[in-house]
Amino acid sequence: MNRCTECEIVTAENTCPLCHKLLSEDRNTEETRAYPVYDQQEYKMRARISRLAIIGGILATLICFIVNLIVMPHFLWVFYVAVAIFYLLVSLNHTILSASHLGGKITTQVVSLTILLLVIDGMSGSMQWSVNYVVPFVIIAGIMLISIIIIKVRLKWTGYISFLLLMIALGFLPLILYFTGVADVLWPSVSAASFGAATFIAMLLIANQSFMTQLGRRFHF
Repeated sequence: MNRCTECEIVTAENTCPLCHKLLSEDRNTEETRAYPVYDQQEYKMRARISRLAIIGGILATLICFIVNLIVMPHFLWVFYVAVAIFYLLVSLNHTILSASHLGGKITTQVVSLTILLLVIDGMSGSMQWSVNYVVPFVIIAGIMLISIIIIKVRLKWTGYISFLLLMIALGFLPLILYFTGVADVLWPSVSAASFGAATFIAMLLIANQSFMTQLGRRFHF
């Protein structure tokens, strides 16, 4: 059956009985279109917003640096501003405006948020609240979120394997920080490492051969 978009009728004929428009060519054109329509205007708008955000972030950091040196040179609070702007730029350019893989967006958010927390903690006098509690649970949240997405998408889960493995590896970072003396509370670090290991074992048991095949492709064995 052919459909005439002008007269809004469906007919078995190759031409519309009302306006006599040839319908088979229109249908073939729609069916053989290989790629979706590329919205160049939207791409240019996103690129423009991204450039303006970067320029604005750099200018804001420089202005704060100058003010910091003039008003309070003995305490460089500008690093708080710089790392916050860095996180906002990453969130805007890579998470919001970018068409990157969702797994990559989650991983980038976890890494950039970890950097933000570590700098703020270090600048505030190394109270260790970030390495002891916040960072381990941010990593656990990232692993959990990617795991939920893998369960939800099912047939497309292989695209998330690399990001899940990276998040599982990050799960052992708090434990390393504890044994190197950077953190001094053990149970959050053990929780992050245990959750990562449990997720890896669960993928081995549930996905079995498919998961091992993806591991072989990622690590070439």
